[in-house]
Amino acid sequence: MNNDINLDPLPEDQWFIESQELRSLVAKLREITASTADNHIQTLAKLEPYFQELLAQQQWLPEKFTQVNPESKMGGGIGQWLLYRAKDRSLSVFSLVIPPGSTTPVHDHLAWGLIGLYKGNQQETVYRRVDNGNAEGHAQLQITEVRRRSQPQASLQPGDIYRL
Repeated sequence: MNNDINLDPLPEDQWFIESQELRSLVAKLREITASTADNHIQTLAKLEPYFQELLAQQQWLPEKFTQVNPESKMGGGIGQWLLYRAKDRSLSVFSLVIPPGSTTPVHDHLAWGLIGLYKGNQQETVYRRVDNGNAEGHAQLQITEVRRRSQPQASLQPGDIYRL
């Protein structure tokens, strides 16, 4: 089995939905990243209002990309839908659909970016590894944050954004 990931440039940007709203967000991201260089924190802060504006518009994402996927290899019917990928592979936009009541395993995104809720609600627990990583297949974790709305016991709601 070959686990290599192909990182070769694509001949052109790939758009998997036709959405002027998404195209505008990608254009704004390109403009912001050009002006903020390698400062991801500043880039995310400047991009948040535009991403929030996109999330508030409920007509730009086709219904297919808001559905669970029973054939998903992510388990539990989680739908992962690629909406856009830059030809240099520096930017991807996904729709991730997690069925109600589902949980995902502890994982690391290995990237920086923004996560926003389009529909539904979510509670997320953030962990920090506290062991030395010597035990293969095992990690000792400590909870560092539970992301939810400011009200006690309320989950994240549509339009809420957090940084990765």
